[in-house]
Amino acid sequence: MKKRDELNRAVSTARDFDPYPSEFLEHEFETYDLLREHLPVARSEAMTGGSLGRSDGWVLTRYKDSSEVLRNPEDFSNQVADYPVRPWIPQAVDPPMHTSYRRILNPWFTMDAMGKLEPHLQQYAEGLVDKMLEKEAFDFVTEFADPFPTVIFCELAGFPLEDYERIMDWKNVIMHASDGHPRGYELARASALDLGLDVGDGERLPSDVALAVRGRAAQEVYGYFAGLLEQRRVDPKDDLVTKLIEAKFDGERSLTQEELEDTLFLLYMAGLDTVASALGLIVRTFAEDEAKRREFVALMEEPTKVGPAIEELVRVHSIVLLPRRVTRELSFNGALFRAEDQVLVPSQAANRDPEEFSDPNEIVYDRGPNRHLGFGLGPHRCLGIHLARRELRIALQVFHRKLPDYHLDPDKMAVAFGGMKGLASLPLVKP
Repeated sequence: MKKRDELNRAVSTARDFDPYPSEFLEHEFETYDLLREHLPVARSEAMTGGSLGRSDGWVLTRYKDSSEVLRNPEDFSNQVADYPVRPWIPQAVDPPMHTSYRRILNPWFTMDAMGKLEPHLQQYAEGLVDKMLEKEAFDFVTEFADPFPTVIFCELAGFPLEDYERIMDWKNVIMHASDGHPRGYELARASALDLGLDVGDGERLPSDVALAVRGRAAQEVYGYFAGLLEQRRVDPKDDLVTKLIEAKFDGERSLTQEELEDTLFLLYMAGLDTVASALGLIVRTFAEDEAKRREFVALMEEPTKVGPAIEELVRVHSIVLLPRRVTRELSFNGALFRAEDQVLVPSQAANRDPEEFSDPNEIVYDRGPNRHLGFGLGPHRCLGIHLARRELRIALQVFHRKLPDYHLDPDKMAVAFGGMKGLASLPLVKP
C-alpha cells in the first residue's frame, strides 16, 4: 500500500511540476528523488510554468536518460519555444549549423585564452573582496558574486561598464520575472504596469504578463546591441563585439545583423547569471557547514586538488534546467514521446542520481570519475566552461584567503529564487 501511495504522490508531483517558484527549493531534491524512484520519465502538465504558462511535457531525473537526450540533438532539438524575441545563436541551433557557429566562438573561449585573463580576474576579485570586508556584515551576492563575473564578462564582450546597472536590470527581468527574485519581480511588475497590464494580486505575475515584459526587455537589449554593433563598425576594439563583426561563417560570409544580435544575446544571458548563482549557493553551504568549508580551504592552494574540488561543487550546486524539443514520435524508455513534446533535463536531478554518483548528496572533493552535467553535455555543452571554472576557483580562493571563517547573518535571511536557481541575497557576518 505504501508503494502505491508513493507512486500516486509521484504522479501528482509530476503533473504539477514547476521548478520556478522559490518555494520549490524547499523540497527540490526530495521531489527529484521521488520522481527518480517511481516515475523517472515523468509526464507533466506544467513543465514550463515559470514564464510561458502550463504546457504538457516530460521531466527526466535519471543520469542515464538525461545524458542520452543531451547527446542526441537529432531527436531532441535545442530549439525550444521559450525565447522572448528570437532564438539565440548558437544555443537554439542544432548541428550541422550549430557546429559552424561554435567554430567561430570556440577560439575565444579556449583554456589558453581564458588563462591570459587570470591576472585580471585575480586583481578584480581582490579589490571587490577588500572593499566588501571593510564591514563586519556584508551581502556576499550583491557585493561580490553578482559583480565579479558580470563586470569581467562585460569587459570581455565589450559592454561599457557604465551600463552595468541597466544590463543587470534587463537580465533580471528576462530571467527572473516570476521565480522569486525580488529585483526581477519588482522591475517586471513596474514594466507591466507601465504597459497597462493586469499584474494580478498574487506574488507571481500571470504567465502572459511575464512573457510580455520579458519580450519588452529583450527588445530593449536588442536595440542596445544594435547600437554597440554600429559603434564597433566605426571604432573597432579588442572585444567580442568587434570579433563577431569580423568573423566569417564557414570562412565565407560575414554574419548578418540578426545573427550578430542573436549571438550577443546568448553570450549576454549565459555570462551574467550562472557563475554568480553557483558562487552564492556554494558559499551559503560553506557558511552552514564549517567542516566542508575548512576542508576546501585546506586544499584550495593545491593545483591537483582544487580542480576536482571545483567540479564537485559544480555537481552539487548545479543550476541549469536543460529543455529540449522532440523532433519526431519515438519510444523512450517506456514512454511515448510525440513530435513537438517538450523534455526538461534538470541537471540538479541527474547530478544526484545514486546510480551514477555514490553518496550523491555528499560533497566529496576528490570524487572520481565525476561526469556531472553541471555544464551540460553533448554539442551544446557550455561554451564558457573554461572561464566559469577559472572564475569559480579564483573567487573562492581569494575570498577564503582573506576570510576563511564567516557565518550567516542571524538578523537577515538569504533570498533564493527558483528555475535557473540561485541567491538574490546572502547576508554574512565575520566571526
